[in-house]
Amino acid sequence: MRSSMVRTLALSVAAVGFLAALPSLAVATANEPELEIDLELGQRLHRQCALCHGQFSQGILGGKYPRLAGQHDYYLLKSLVDYRDGNREHAAMVVVGGMRGLSDSDLASLAAYIAAIDLDEVHPLIVPTPEGADVDNGSSLYRSDCRTCHGREAEGNPRRESPRLSGQYDGYLFRQIEKFKAGQRVHANDPEDETFAAYSDQQILDIVGFLTTLDDKD
Repeated sequence: MRSSMVRTLALSVAAVGFLAALPSLAVATANEPELEIDLELGQRLHRQCALCHGQFSQGILGGKYPRLAGQHDYYLLKSLVDYRDGNREHAAMVVVGGMRGLSDSDLASLAAYIAAIDLDEVHPLIVPTPEGADVDNGSSLYRSDCRTCHGREAEGNPRRESPRLSGQYDGYLFRQIEKFKAGQRVHANDPEDETFAAYSDQQILDIVGFLTTLDDKD
């Protein structure tokens, strides 16, 4: 699956209210096969996801299972395809989620459904800041090294196909950063990036601490 298909899906669910009113929506480009987005199908498929990620894809406090709700559809779709095709490894995602037998359209429908979940409405979260984090230093480091790809408020960037980081649990963020440092994951738009390798443990703690403050509600 090429990135153009993922970007096209992002445009298709920009107006969630409109999409929700339709039984399905066909998505296609000149070079990609047609994908049909069916939110009712996405909701049914999500029942398997909910076994680990929660009824509203809110994840589990501490980050054993990450928050998915409100994540960008293009990133969710890419991740789902990568898990299904073996490009990312997680036994529960493949076995419990039954992903091996799902088509691209199935996964696109699931991604669209999860992206449309508004946790502020259905399951408000309070994401704690890890103890010992210097949030001000984390803000400085984030804005220096991370903002260009992940956005000013860690909201993600469709043009770079980067995920939303705000509102994510610290435990999950720590695990993923360790995978990047170990070379088990790479940034899709910059596979040679070694930013994390230069950070101390305290600097990583500070960045993660800062990220946990970005989804706070007054």
